Amino acid sequence: MKCTAVALILTPAVALTQVQSPSHEHGTGHLDIAFSDEVFSLSLAVPAADIVGFEGAADTDEDRALVAVAISDLSKPLGLFVPPEEAGCFTASANVTLTGEGLGQDTADTSAEQHSEFLADYVIQCQDMAALANIRFAYFDRFENAQKLVVQVSRSGKNLAYDVTPSQPDLTL
Repeated sequence: MKCTAVALILTPAVALTQVQSPSHEHGTGHLDIAFSDEVFSLSLAVPAADIVGFEGAADTDEDRALVAVAISDLSKPLGLFVPPEEAGCFTASANVTLTGEGLGQDTADTSAEQHSEFLADYVIQCQDMAALANIRFAYFDRFENAQKLVVQVSRSGKNLAYDVTPSQPDLTL
């Protein structure tokens, strides 16, 4: 009976850790890339400060414009994560959201630290997956506050981790 009670207590904690995004560290985003036969998917989580220069609610027209432009740019993944042209890739789907604490709320306590992040999920289809030998990260050219992407690649049953930075923006697959 004691074993069952422990399992029931631990189960919700395990479930919570699986749905939370990676740690929130300004300058560092996370990108998961998974390859299959003719497509690959990308899942990006990055602090809003890296993308638009601030976190929390977009209070001014200028802030709202920055968010709108960022969402537009993030909705074009092949301009940010550039595969070789000979692979013949195109975006099959792109979904970008801005999530976080204090968004859309009128908070009286402005001293409270707010964390928000952009989340993006993409599906990229390629005519020649064999030609997909590398990805160039133009992401760093567009978002200059971004200093590193922690990249997890799942391909052919192997899982590999990389740190991609502005000084080393090319990922060899």
